[in-house]
Amino acid sequence: MTMEDTLTIIERTAFLKGTEVFSSIPAETLAQLASRARELHYEPGDIIFSEGDVNSGAYMVVEGLIELRKGRALDGVRTPGQGFGELSLEEGEPHTFSAVASETTLLLNVSNEALFDTMLDYPEVGVGMVRSIGKRVSELAQRVHDLEGQIAHLAATLRSSGVETPTYVSGAYRRPTS
Repeated sequence: MTMEDTLTIIERTAFLKGTEVFSSIPAETLAQLASRARELHYEPGDIIFSEGDVNSGAYMVVEGLIELRKGRALDGVRTPGQGFGELSLEEGEPHTFSAVASETTLLLNVSNEALFDTMLDYPEVGVGMVRSIGKRVSELAQRVHDLEGQIAHLAATLRSSGVETPTYVSGAYRRPTS
């Protein structure tokens, strides 16, 4: 990873303005956020952070592709214009997933503290973030709903074949009792 900046504040601002989460924010406001961001460069296979590492703020993919992993499982990918990080973490708390560059990648990184300060100084940034997070929560809820439907269908298929399936009780699956 090299740390040399290749983007001007104007280019960073224009990039942020072109993302879904920040498109409605005035450019002057985004320039403030852009000036608080660090530019980070990664090669394929480079680890941005690992599960258990100290929180390192919020990231926005400018170029490249990031894989988000929980253990060995691929949890998602982030492409240019998409963000990742754990805003719920306080400074010093450990990340709950890992982020790895899948290809040559350029990121903008801002500490959670700087991002929250920007939201306090420019509430429209907070509104944009809430909308983005709300959309992500809706997408995740739909994924959970779809998975629950698939599980129910598989359980019904197994039961119709004479296989006893576990039942979901009080937040856990329980084996049938004979």
